Amino acid sequence: MQISHSAITSPVFELVKTVLFDITLVDTYIPTRIEIWKDTERNDRFRCYVWELEHFNLNPTFPQDDQGSSIHKTTDIVQVERSWRYGRTKRFNFQEFEATSREEALAMFVDDLKLAT
Repeated sequence: MQISHSAITSPVFELVKTVLFDITLVDTYIPTRIEIWKDTERNDRFRCYVWELEHFNLNPTFPQDDQGSSIHKTTDIVQVERSWRYGRTKRFNFQEFEATSREEALAMFVDDLKLAT
């Protein structure tokens, strides 16, 4: 698939695999989501994104008091993109790498994770 637009300068990728698992690094428990994206033009090109679930203290916009301040404060779980944390071994660039299949692409990530921990 190609999208013809002067502002689009990269290949188009589609999501081909998503897996969820929990990682424990030292004493830190990290619910994790891994996304494998495939280049729509080249079957051997992939991207990998790593998302973590993390708690954030937030001040919701609504409802507000008479001064325009948040009435409530919440602690919410937010999915945060954290690929940078896992690309430590420099075996491959998560933003664009070669693999023969989505399963191999995921295996490459898992192998890289084993080396980083």
